[in-house]
Amino acid sequence: MPGARARGGFRSVLFNIPLALLIGFISLVAAAVHASPTKWGPAPADSPDQPDGPPWADPGAAGQGGPSPWELPWPVYVFVLLLVVAIVVRRLWPRSAFAAAVIGTAGYLLFGGTLGPVLVGPALALLALSAVVPLRTWATWAVLLAPMLVAASADQPYLGAFASQTYSGFAFSLAFTLAPAAFGAVRRTRAEAARREREQELQSYAFEERLRIAREVHDVVGHSLSVITMQAGVALHVLHKRPDQVETSLEAIRRTSKDALEELRGTLAVFRDPGPEDRDAPLPGLDRLDDLVSALGSAGRQATVRTEGAPHRPSGGPDSLAERELPAAVDHAAYRIIQEALTNVTRHAPGATADVRIVHGDDRLVVEITDDGAPLQGGAPREGNGILGMRERARAVGGTLYAGPRPDHGFRVRAELPLPAHERATTTAWWGRGRPDDSVSRPPDTPPTSGEAEETQ
Repeated sequence: MPGARARGGFRSVLFNIPLALLIGFISLVAAAVHASPTKWGPAPADSPDQPDGPPWADPGAAGQGGPSPWELPWPVYVFVLLLVVAIVVRRLWPRSAFAAAVIGTAGYLLFGGTLGPVLVGPALALLALSAVVPLRTWATWAVLLAPMLVAASADQPYLGAFASQTYSGFAFSLAFTLAPAAFGAVRRTRAEAARREREQELQSYAFEERLRIAREVHDVVGHSLSVITMQAGVALHVLHKRPDQVETSLEAIRRTSKDALEELRGTLAVFRDPGPEDRDAPLPGLDRLDDLVSALGSAGRQATVRTEGAPHRPSGGPDSLAERELPAAVDHAAYRIIQEALTNVTRHAPGATADVRIVHGDDRLVVEITDDGAPLQGGAPREGNGILGMRERARAVGGTLYAGPRPDHGFRVRAELPLPAHERATTTAWWGRGRPDDSVSRPPDTPPTSGEAEETQ
């Protein structure tokens, strides 16, 4: 966010002001000490006409410690000020700050400064630069920086013995500049890796959210349209024979359409900023199973529901905080699996009767939907969106799903959804791997039996 970046840059400027002033003052002191003839001794023997210090140093100051930091020529102060400004703004404008630091350091050395504290300025600027620009850019600048600094100082005759150590000075300057540059490059690499990881997480989250919405829309619209299609067909069939039945069918179409629109609004609410009513809206669960079966019956399809075991209380109500035995996610997944399985019955098994069996176990919730339709024709069936969505719903809560034809006739869908206290460490999906028996405790790794396959959707 621009506002956050601006505030962060302002704080970095405030933090860098004392540091920059300290480096500038130390550089001025170093220049003053460097100007003392007693510091460097006499000029080289082969240069008797050269002064013993910088051009602006007083030859009569020998033995007096040289000038004070406030008695230097004005160009030194200008270049030191440029260096100070570069240190302060290096994180806001790293490229400009680095150029200013190089110019300030080179000018400081040309007018009698000394290598040492002044190198901290370009080193900090290069550290900030290498953290934001590619390697090929800062590496070129860093390689050019060290020889420039050495050339600006080693050509001065008052350096005495140091003038014969140009290679040592070059190595020192190169190490002093490349080290922070390399450190900044490491920081930049880590920052880019963290950014890519965040982008991947956001993409993964967006994909999961799109997948969730697609499943919800498929289940809601698919089931509702199937019921509406059947009711419309009934109405057309009895239009002239039984007008009263037409009114019943139209009422079922109206009710189904209304319920589907309400569920669709709740599903698509994630595309806007959710209000309190959207965040607190409960997901449909097994408590709405009677309405689902009733709608199927009004469309001419018979379905029976059997419940075994002590029903678990769905979580999420204000008075169920201590009884979160059936999480809302498990309750919703079970409802959607049953809804999709019954929708498949209406589509692919005309005239068939469906049986819904719900088993509340100690460690899992088992839902099983079977029908007595005719055997599948046309060879091995393919996996479709409906069964794929059911499998994804089961896996999302750590469960397993089987879907395939029964040995004699009809089709079976069975889902085992673990409860939190007994949730499996590893989720496995046995898709078309064998028909489970009627026991709740059937292990998911039972070898498949022959003749079982997946339903075409």
